[in-house]
Amino acid sequence: MATNYSANQYEKAYLPTYLQNWSPARPTKEKIAAHEGYTQIIANDRGHLLPSVPRSKVFPY
Repeated sequence: MATNYSANQYEKAYLPTYLQNWSPARPTKEKIAAHEGYTQIIANDRGHLLPSVPRSKVFPY
């Protein structure tokens, strides 16, 4: 009673060309801009906030 199905018969239906929602790729920049600034550490290895981090009086967590 079992029928042999190929996985392609299901996956093929969802290809962009079959769904007709494909479009040409967007043009990209030649060179990616570098990020400026630095990362400021606000928590220790255990996840607790460092004492130097300003905290709100209303919500001290």
